[in-house]
Amino acid sequence: MKNKSFLITILASIAVMAVMFGFTNKAKSNGGILTMRTSEVMNGLWDNSITIVDEEGKVEKIELKKLKMGDLSQNLIIINENLNKIKSKGYKLILSAEGGSEGLIMTTYTFEKE
Repeated sequence: MKNKSFLITILASIAVMAVMFGFTNKAKSNGGILTMRTSEVMNGLWDNSITIVDEEGKVEKIELKKLKMGDLSQNLIIINENLNKIKSKGYKLILSAEGGSEGLIMTTYTFEKE
């Protein structure tokens, strides 16, 4: 129960920071916002995936491989490829936040169009 409330607290903090940061930068920005979230789970309760939401609201979901205890880096290649694709489209990383507990690794990246 303690771990669930920790995870909920982390995710709520991420959401609050993203909203606050988004509102403070909105007046300065002429570009759109793109969000990429990675979710990786050791025990298989959820899918391992990347979810990308672009400035028009289009959602793209990319499946990641199942995590293996001996090789936790196999998904990093896929995540890195997608970060580089986003950068090549003219987006700049403005915020990243992560959280996790008991085999869950969740990272949210927020980009702004330059």
